[in-house]
Amino acid sequence: MTGALLALIIFVAVFLAIVFNLADRAVLVIVGALTMVGTGIISTNDAIASVHWEAIGLIFGMFVLVAALSESGFFRWIGLYLLKKTRFDFTKIFIVFCGLAALLSAFMDSITVIMFIASATIEVCRVLKVSPLPIVIAEICSANIGGSATMVGDPPNVIIGTALNLTFSDFATHTAPIAMIAFSVNLVVFALLHRRLFENRHVDFEKTVREFKDVDAFGAVTDVKLMRMALSVFAFIVTLLVMHDSLDMHVSYVAILGASIVILLGRRKMDDLIDKIDWHTIVFLAGLFVMVGGIEKTGLLADFANGLAGLSGGNVLVFAFLLFWVSAALGALLDNIPFAAAMVPVIPALSAQTGVPVDSIAYTTTLGCNIAGNMTPIGASANVVGLAIASKKNVGWSWKEYCRASIPMTMASLIVASILILILLY
Repeated sequence: MTGALLALIIFVAVFLAIVFNLADRAVLVIVGALTMVGTGIISTNDAIASVHWEAIGLIFGMFVLVAALSESGFFRWIGLYLLKKTRFDFTKIFIVFCGLAALLSAFMDSITVIMFIASATIEVCRVLKVSPLPIVIAEICSANIGGSATMVGDPPNVIIGTALNLTFSDFATHTAPIAMIAFSVNLVVFALLHRRLFENRHVDFEKTVREFKDVDAFGAVTDVKLMRMALSVFAFIVTLLVMHDSLDMHVSYVAILGASIVILLGRRKMDDLIDKIDWHTIVFLAGLFVMVGGIEKTGLLADFANGLAGLSGGNVLVFAFLLFWVSAALGALLDNIPFAAAMVPVIPALSAQTGVPVDSIAYTTTLGCNIAGNMTPIGASANVVGLAIASKKNVGWSWKEYCRASIPMTMASLIVASILILILLY
């Protein structure tokens, strides 16, 4: 119990230090991880094993691909193209970009999607002269909700689905309808709470075309050859990511393969590409995985989850309600990838104790932690990556700014999702 209490104290201390911005977040989680190892909460070998190398490899590979596309001018071109098609109507732009984030995230990893969408959004908002931060946050929330619709979307679905032998169609049948409704609620709540963003945002088209002469031209692309090469590799890699399970390929291998091809073919143009990788974000995620691994090692997560069976008093609906909201709370605070990994051995045990089918528990857990992952900047890997891209492009943000925008949307989506889960899954 002493080890569990110490692990909890360390995690809470680091979490609060990050929230109040007392030091660099990567430094804080590394200090927290080293403290857990140094105090014996988790061994060195277990610490290394607790890092979700699939996610780290995927992020590394996709950082390289996105850097190549950005350097070629692709994101500015696609952003200006969408501006023209929507005739600079801010409301249409918001719906198109959030819808695209949700749709693409259902068929590929949300980390990959938010890398592309966030970069394009920032370029668009610079033209419209509005802050991109609220829209980027809305897109992050849309991507995480959209990813919960299928087994190949959000990482927790992949982790729990593959471990419990669930299929793509299983998730699409049971979680997709709930995800679609939660996404709609997410957009409506955001639009209501940020309605000032949409007021008088229809820019005079002709005037803007004159001001931004490259808006309807391919001139925004600075390196056509690099863009075509990077897009071809990107399409190839996305195809492999969607099919990775049937091809028996690790997603990290697929992403690193794409990065290697881009570096090799673009070597004359991208000698400094490695320097452009956001190592800060990669280190932060690795340290966070170790800290959560330490908490899992003490048995806190398993004990807490198993206690749900007793709290429900044998009532299936009460159990489902508790499971969903506990998954949501822990998924928001602990990052939903390691939380999902910790829940894999717990789900069959909960099924045996309560008599609830394993798949129903799995869907409830993934929906709860995926949607609630929107609530904090560290709730999901897509959040960390999307905000890192914003920082790289000089878009400042704080925990307060993020949570002010995300919490109302997330709570509304969670309430609706919890009701639908009780009706459709139990």
